Amino acid sequence: MSSNNKSNFDEDYNEISNGGRLRGFVHSVLERAIALSDRNPEWANYILEQWANNVEVSRNERLKHERIRERHVHLLFSQSAAGSMKVGLSGAGLRYESKVLSFDDLFSIGPLCKLETQEGQENRHNWLAERMVHHEFFHYANWEHRIEQMMATLSEISDDKSITIWCGSNAHEQVGLRFALYVLRNRAAPIRVINATDSMKREPNDPLYIEGKFPLSMNVVHSKEIARFIKQNEDKIYVVCMEDRRRYEQEWLELSKQDSVLRLWDNDQIVHVPEDYFDQALLDMISQLQLENNQQYVNTGKIIGEALTQWPQLRSDTFLEYRIQYLIAHGELEFLGMPGMIHRYAVKLRG
Repeated sequence: MSSNNKSNFDEDYNEISNGGRLRGFVHSVLERAIALSDRNPEWANYILEQWANNVEVSRNERLKHERIRERHVHLLFSQSAAGSMKVGLSGAGLRYESKVLSFDDLFSIGPLCKLETQEGQENRHNWLAERMVHHEFFHYANWEHRIEQMMATLSEISDDKSITIWCGSNAHEQVGLRFALYVLRNRAAPIRVINATDSMKREPNDPLYIEGKFPLSMNVVHSKEIARFIKQNEDKIYVVCMEDRRRYEQEWLELSKQDSVLRLWDNDQIVHVPEDYFDQALLDMISQLQLENNQQYVNTGKIIGEALTQWPQLRSDTFLEYRIQYLIAHGELEFLGMPGMIHRYAVKLRG
């Protein structure tokens, strides 16, 4: 390309880029290449390969830049909590230098046996996919948050970066804490842990104050509370000593030997309960709602909403719906509507 042509190209590029038309132009070229991939494969494949290569190079450069500037890693156990954490870090002025990681799972339900292995991960996935509505879709849609990918990501964190694990007093996050510390067992650098239930006390004059222990989960901690906590306690956050780390790691290995599929947090311990632990309570709740609403059938969404309010430890609408469908299949409940669409069907006690 001659210097004159290059100058014209630069001017044209700036013009189309500043005018906001560059995205549309690139999109149309890629669509054209795909459309012509059969008739003119040499040209089409060249365009598509160049695009893919440049995207990959750009992504790697961005990730490299992020790794350099991100000095702090914050680990959570849900994408909702991770979102609040990102906003909270922004409020504390630490977002730019912080990396937020999160699992997309619910460790209080489903098999944990040998979860640190591929066999255990496949067994857990198959169990959940057979029982939980939409599990398959979310499993593949959020690959970077899946257990095997998160294990690799955590293992690659260098010792020059700090790690803070955020959790609450509930079975899901307490199991997740032990699993994460096991994955990080070879890390020589310190690991910090914040239990929101113990650390984020609300004063009675706080507009969000609720009597009793709060919050049970990082899912219900507001981003403003996170920012306030970080600003006030940045130098006081608990560092897990090696003795405690080894204890947590051993507790994970014990969990990994269990074949239970439902767990609760009680008296500061992870308690294994039968899969049908909530079934009778669900039946009693449906009976009560039938009486209160003076109707035979009760909307499934209403039942699940009430259950999640009364049993905050459970935190899984999909597990509750699975148990309702189990009770239907085993003749304890009758239904009306479209099972699988939580607000489109209702149930009643059989008889």
